[in-house]
Amino acid sequence: MSELKRLHVAAIFVSFLTTLRSFLLPFILTFFLGSTSDSNGFFRFEYIWLGILIFVIISGIVNWFTFRYRIVEGELYIQKGLLIKKKRYIQQKRVQSIDVTAGVFQRLFGLVKVRIETAGGGAEPEVSLIAITREEAEGIRSELLKKHHDLSMNEEIQKEDQAEFSWQLSSSRLVIAALTSSGLGLTISAVAALFTQVEQFLPEAIYEQIFGFLSDSGVAIIFVIIVFVVFISWCISFIGTLLKYGRFNIEKFNNELVISRGLLERRQLTIHTDKVTAVRVVRNIFRQPFGFGSVYVESAGGGTNDEQLSTVLLPITNDEEMSGVLSKVLPEYADYFHVTPVPKRSLIRFFIRAVAIPLVVTVLIGLFIHPVGYYGFILVALCFVLGLLQYKDAGAGMNHTHIWIRYRKISQMLVVSEKSKIQAVEIHSSFFQRRKQLASFRFSILSSVVGKSFTVVDLDQYQASGMLAWYSSRANVIDE
Repeated sequence: MSELKRLHVAAIFVSFLTTLRSFLLPFILTFFLGSTSDSNGFFRFEYIWLGILIFVIISGIVNWFTFRYRIVEGELYIQKGLLIKKKRYIQQKRVQSIDVTAGVFQRLFGLVKVRIETAGGGAEPEVSLIAITREEAEGIRSELLKKHHDLSMNEEIQKEDQAEFSWQLSSSRLVIAALTSSGLGLTISAVAALFTQVEQFLPEAIYEQIFGFLSDSGVAIIFVIIVFVVFISWCISFIGTLLKYGRFNIEKFNNELVISRGLLERRQLTIHTDKVTAVRVVRNIFRQPFGFGSVYVESAGGGTNDEQLSTVLLPITNDEEMSGVLSKVLPEYADYFHVTPVPKRSLIRFFIRAVAIPLVVTVLIGLFIHPVGYYGFILVALCFVLGLLQYKDAGAGMNHTHIWIRYRKISQMLVVSEKSKIQAVEIHSSFFQRRKQLASFRFSILSSVVGKSFTVVDLDQYQASGMLAWYSSRANVIDE
């Protein structure tokens, strides 16, 4: 693979279609803005979009023509640019993960997309090869992720053909994951936003008749509309989860984890187990009552924006299954982590944080919009329950090699990290916390080549100080 290569010629069309998809929301907005009786429209958006399309096509052709790459002795070389030429060398030791994706557009041409994450590369991938053959992708993956020490031929064959451990998400668990997905809130927001634009598609007479009826029907009809929006959102979230995590599979080859998933868009991510910096166990409000949760790994490379720069290791699992899988793929995180809860004297602070703002807003609205505004007390009651749950879930613990914290915003989250993988530790104690001998504890790790921090509030001050000393140089002196 020493000669310079171009991407597949289909990269021109893949780039065009991908860019076109990114302009979908602005196009919809301009469609609404342009719906006017004026024959000239509003800024003549059709001419603007025509210019954008021409620019995108020309840009795709130029990028394909100037982009070349090759791999020589485990080093990836990239050159691109027409007027300003850029050349980049990426050493094998800097590669953190390689993500092979067969998206909808790539599948049209029988190709895949390769994302290469490196140490210090930032939140975006260092290299993105948007359209190459799967054979080429496997060759790049094999070349850049191979071990630095030599392997015998038999070991290479065994590594490529047979995994040490394999785990698949069953169909029943996939359905449960889709039914209890935590993405419902975001979907509701999107559906509600589109629902408010329905007037653009209805004739004026029908619109006035329907919404005139709704305005005269009171709270009951509004409640029915809310239920309808939630149901549509749930259906969309259900289908999205099925497509995203369908055919989910984990394979372990020595110190590499290969995670494959997706029905419509097939994705394959390879990460080194020694690059894992933390494990997160997330239990949302739908899954926790049934004993289910999701497991994420934080690693120096490999995260995605739709998963908060993390990687899903187990989309849905119970405690027994989670312990069994972790003992095979990440045995250092398979232990039982006992959480010491926050002290009882911190309970009032959890209630104040959860209830204060909703209570004040509800009272103020109720004074001016009586009595409808007082329906806000339902939200206040829900926030009160949330505050109680946040208090019960908050806590932390540590042993000689690991530290862990547990907290809740909406979903319960347990974060476990090794001492050697932690970048920084700090404690903070405000004036009101010091009066109750409380403190907040935070530790930071490297995740997807950017920093990420986790915080638990209102720990006992003595416990927080002990955890800080555990990480500091003083703890090393004591251990010796």
